[in-house]
Amino acid sequence: MKWTNYLKFTLFFAVFCVISLMSLLPPKHIELGSSDKFSHFLAYFVLILTYGYWRHKKYHAILGIVAFICYGVLLELLQGLVPGRVPSFLDCIANSLGVLIGSTILQLRKKLSL
Repeated sequence: MKWTNYLKFTLFFAVFCVISLMSLLPPKHIELGSSDKFSHFLAYFVLILTYGYWRHKKYHAILGIVAFICYGVLLELLQGLVPGRVPSFLDCIANSLGVLIGSTILQLRKKLSL
């Protein structure tokens, strides 16, 4: 693995871990306020962007979209097991929109060669 590829993976993995931790910590440790849905959107938007920066091929993009939407749903379901947390369908929608819009931007960037 090339050094730059390692750094790209490290950045992606750090974002992945932060999302996991913030999703599964009890609510007294996290305060998002009224921007909760935007925070969900932004987290998954950044997740797919860092993944797309690390992995470039088309099948990676499709795999990332499916995997991260499923991952967002799984984390929301697991929140039902965390005291003080409640799963939210709207959070799943915000997560999924972040993934879809982020992957769309990646594809447009690739087509425009930016």
